[in-house]
Formats: sequence, C-alpha cells, structure tokens
Amino acid sequence: MDQFKILVFHTIFSENAFCLSKRLGIDVLNDFSPQEGLTYLIFGAHDQAINLYNIQRQIKNIKYIIINTEPPQSNHLRNKYFLSIMKENIVWDYHDLSREYLESLDIRVYSKYFPEFVYTPSDSPRVIDILFVGSKNDRRVGVEKKLRERYPDKRIEFHMDWKHADQSEMRKLLQSAKVVLNIPYYDSNILETHRIHFAMACGCEVVSMFSGHGPADSFYGPYVNFCHDLFEYFDSEDMLPQHMTEQKRKYPDLIATLMPLIKHNKWLLEQLIKN
Repeated sequence: MDQFKILVFHTIFSENAFCLSKRLGIDVLNDFSPQEGLTYLIFGAHDQAINLYNIQRQIKNIKYIIINTEPPQSNHLRNKYFLSIMKENIVWDYHDLSREYLESLDIRVYSKYFPEFVYTPSDSPRVIDILFVGSKNDRRVGVEKKLRERYPDKRIEFHMDWKHADQSEMRKLLQSAKVVLNIPYYDSNILETHRIHFAMACGCEVVSMFSGHGPADSFYGPYVNFCHDLFEYFDSEDMLPQHMTEQKRKYPDLIATLMPLIKHNKWLLEQLIKN
C-alpha cells in the first residue's frame, strides 16, 4: 500500500483518517508535498478543490480518491473545481442520495464510505441531558428555543459556533452528554452520519428525525432513536435514555456491520495496485 497516502484538509476528519489508516495500512500525511506516482485518499477535498485541480495539471501521474461527505444541497457541490476533480478521479461517497446526485452529474461513485471513530465510552457523569453540535440555521435555533421552553429544569446545550472543531474537545463534550440530537441542516433531512457515528462512539444515545430515505432509516434503525417530531418524542419518552422503549445496539455492533464494506474498499485499492 506504499503508493497510497491519506490527506486531511479539515480537522473534523482527523480521527476518521486515523481509523482508515489503521484499517488499510496507509500513512496519514502531516504535510502535502505532491509526488508523481502516488494516489491520495482525501478527506475535505472541497476545501482545497482549486489547488488539487491545479496540482493534477502540473504533476504527471498523480491520482486522487475523493471521500465526499457533502450532501447534494451543499454549495461545495456547485464548485466547478471540486466537480472536476471528482469527475477525473475515484470517488467514495457517504450516502445513497448523495451518490445518486453525483451520478446525475456524470460523476462515478466507486464505493461507499462510512466515517469511523475510536470507541471511547466513558463512565464519567453525563451531566448534559440533551446536546446538539453543528452549524446554525433557523430550524436548529427553533428546536433549541422550544426545548428550553418545555424543559426548563433540564440541562440543554446547543453548540452552533464551531468552537469544538478540535476533536479531543468534541469528544469530552460528547462523553458528558446523555442524548445527542441529529437535526438535519437541509430540508431533505439527509442523515448526517458523521455526527451520528461520533456520538455513538462516545456512548451517547442518538435521537434523530426520520430522514425519509427508507434504506438509510432502516439501516440505522437498530442504533438510532428515530422520530417524526422531536418534541413529541421527548414528551412520550421523558427524554432520558433509561426511559427509551427499545434498547439500541452499540457502536461496536455498527462497525461489525460495516466490516464487509471496509474490506471491500481495501480490496478496491489492491485492484488499483494490480492495474
């Protein structure tokens, strides 16, 4: 696997890159000095799209495997340089809806990628009843306001300022929470699997709105507490994990389910070496 290297262009993917490195036996580079003949597996390529585009025109025989985690509505998928490097290279994508959208743009998706984290449940007190971490929009602000009004005696924290981009700080925060909310940013309700996996890896219960995508909701059903309305859910379940009606499977079970995909992606890289 020496001809492959892993690049990370955003800190939120640093742990995902570490886990992928261990699974595939590929080094994660701290500094990017492009070398002819190498293939780079790239997290956060959308942040460096124009640079990656230019590099492939300046250096011969350099290839990318773009790990796309952007949903169809993302402005990054309007970036002509990002779209160009995906059309010209191998793409792994995180969701069927995203894959279908990319393929409608004549971008071939070779495989699926699920973000993996180190499993670190904690026995420390979980002092936060409900936690949300993510970018701010009207829907999320509205959910926070209503939850605080309904449950004034509960500790509810919404972090929508990106101050927890550092993954070690984010882990400490998650390990102090009982329930983590998945509130989709876009109206399509596409599941934000990065948030879900990180919360599960830290031993949190995850409560999410149904995404409306049957296969995704079915796959995550054993692991995530789905509802059509967050407020109705907490009213009926008293919002504490011990009152949840169904015991959900834990993060190691999720990773075990994903192992065939992990092995498949390793096989794909081996085929690239042979070719």
